[in-house]
Amino acid sequence: MKLAIVDDNEIEQEIILNTLDVYSKEHSVHFEIETFSDGGSFLGAYQSVDYDLVFMDIFLADQNGIDIVRKIRQTDSKVLIVFLTTSADHIFEAAPFHFFDYILKPFEYKQISHVLDEAQQILPKSEVELTFEYRNFDVHFPLSKIQYIYSNNHEVIIHTSNGSQTFRLPFYSITENLNDPRFLQCNRGIMLNMDYIKTMESDYFEMTNSKCFPIKTKGRKQIREQYIQYQFLKLEEG
Repeated sequence: MKLAIVDDNEIEQEIILNTLDVYSKEHSVHFEIETFSDGGSFLGAYQSVDYDLVFMDIFLADQNGIDIVRKIRQTDSKVLIVFLTTSADHIFEAAPFHFFDYILKPFEYKQISHVLDEAQQILPKSEVELTFEYRNFDVHFPLSKIQYIYSNNHEVIIHTSNGSQTFRLPFYSITENLNDPRFLQCNRGIMLNMDYIKTMESDYFEMTNSKCFPIKTKGRKQIREQYIQYQFLKLEEG
């Protein structure tokens, strides 16, 4: 999801960014975010970027946020606009431009979370990704492409449909935010995408590429039941 934050207060920008970061980690959603401190620079960038959602402050130093949205609506009726501002005085002035929400500062996390939940229902579905930082770079893997993740000699191997990549990181630092129901931890340092499990034996899983992973002894019954339950849910959905 491509987001823009238009706010001339750096502290307010940072608060919004931190809120989006928390949501991103909790929901395994990747955001592409650009920040703007004035309306002019935002409008200049808007000509070449197809944003999905814009957080717009009304009280900017160079322009009124509603005037900016008025210009946007001349060519774009679909982008979601969230006014995130300090006063409710302009809500009726903003209404003709079909804003998605109007939130007063200081806002609560649940307000932003609700907006993002609703936006994801409306916007075209984007691929959910596993994201983490590695050597000052943000790494992204589409979850649907990950077959399994496992640790080996202080390294973590992520095997996807396109091959494997290795990272010298602790296993938990990559998987701690991986809460997607497709993924099952069958043993210490082993996470499997159940969509790629071919068979389940009494003490191991065989993947579609024939690689096998052991099921830990402690909790084995629960792990097997989790896999069976997931398969039943897939049948019901299909």
